[in-house]
Parts: sequence; structure tokens; C-alpha cells
Amino acid sequence: MNKKTVIIVDDEQAARRHLRDVISGFDALNIVAEAADGKSAIEQIMLWRPDIVFLDIEMPELNGFDVAQATQGLTYQLIFMTAYEQYALKAFDTNAIDYLVKPARPELIAKSIGKIVRQQTHNQPQRSSERLILNDHAQQKIIEFEHISYIESIGRYRRVHLTAQGAGIHSTDTIISEQTLDGFCTQLPDSQFYRLHRSYIINATQLLELKYHARKHFVLLAGTDVQIPVSRRFIHTLKERITTR
Repeated sequence: MNKKTVIIVDDEQAARRHLRDVISGFDALNIVAEAADGKSAIEQIMLWRPDIVFLDIEMPELNGFDVAQATQGLTYQLIFMTAYEQYALKAFDTNAIDYLVKPARPELIAKSIGKIVRQQTHNQPQRSSERLILNDHAQQKIIEFEHISYIESIGRYRRVHLTAQGAGIHSTDTIISEQTLDGFCTQLPDSQFYRLHRSYIINATQLLELKYHARKHFVLLAGTDVQIPVSRRFIHTLKERITTR
């Protein structure tokens, strides 16, 4: 049985620890990341694309509703956990499956988890495509996932770099797109494509090496000598994912 992946978002360490303790009792769940603020939460959700997110509402900078809105293009089960009852109506407008008031009793948390775990796998949305459709000037190009090497943000545009095989098929090394990196994240499988930096997404099947030089991390991909930077926010997650591939 494939475990459902979970991300915990709460600015209180004690609240995160409480959730971890309850979730550890479910063999069907696997906590892949935690976040203590809204910005980090968005990055982790975009990177991992989890099945379940436990989300606090009152947090520094970006609140839980900001996080839900920024990641609404992704498919995951959302459970709000907050100390404030007055947000309940607004919370369910986000299609949250539950709203728990802290400190929530373990049996209530377990009940919410049970709703999700009991769902049949065939009812879960599946990705319907293994390719991207990109507008290239007046043309539309259909790009297989395997033919993408990495995607780079350049100002208000994104440059999709193709593998040697992809370049041969499409007679070009790169394709310019107005799609945002966050938009690409919602279309590309997280098992194959990793967000490493605010400006880069890589195809993990092309990953050759993780380097550390001049107090910075970089990755090298097959078929290119470009050193792609890895930001501090993503380096720990990248190392974890490399070891579990």
C-alpha cells in the first residue's frame, strides 16, 4: 500500500510535535515536511505535492488562507487547525475537509485522518498526461516529460531546456514560455521534477551530481555543463529525496 504523504504547517513547535505524535499512529501516513510560516509552507507544498496538509491559520507574513489560495491548483486534502473558531465558514470555502480548534484532542485528529485513509485509491485524482503543451510563438509544441532537462526563470519568461533527444525531435534546444514556475509545478510529476530554487526546476532523471563550492550548492545534469544553484530552503529536502530515490 502506498502511504499518503503529509505536510504539517504551524508556527508553534509544540503544535507540530502534537500532530507528529498522533500521525505516527497511522501506518498509512508519511510526514514528508514541516513548515513554520506561510512562505515556507507554499514552497514545501509545491515541492512535495502531498496528499494531506494540516494547516494553521494565524502565522507570520502569510496566513493559512494565503497558503491555500497559492496552492489551490494542486490536489491535496486540507485540514485547518487553529485556535480561532471564527474562521470556520471561510475555511470551508477553501474546500477544506475539516476544521479543528486547537488544542484538538487526539481522537478528533484521528477521526479527520480516518476520513482520508478510508477513501479508495481509485477515487483519487490522477495525472492525465505525461507531456506539456507549450505555446512557442504561433505554434503549440507537445513536449514529453522525459525530453525536459530543466526549466529556468528569466525575467517575466521561463526557458524550458530540452534534453539532446528532445532537441533532436523539436529542432531546438530551448522553448520560451510565459507559464510561471509555480504553474509548471502543478503540471509536472513531483516524483520526477524537483524545485531547487526560485528560478529553477530540474528533471531528476537527468541529475548527475550535487556539488558544494564556495559555500553554495549546485547540481549538474546530463548533457549540460551548466551549474544549477540550489537554494538553502531546498537543499535539505533535495538531499532527502536523493537518498530515497
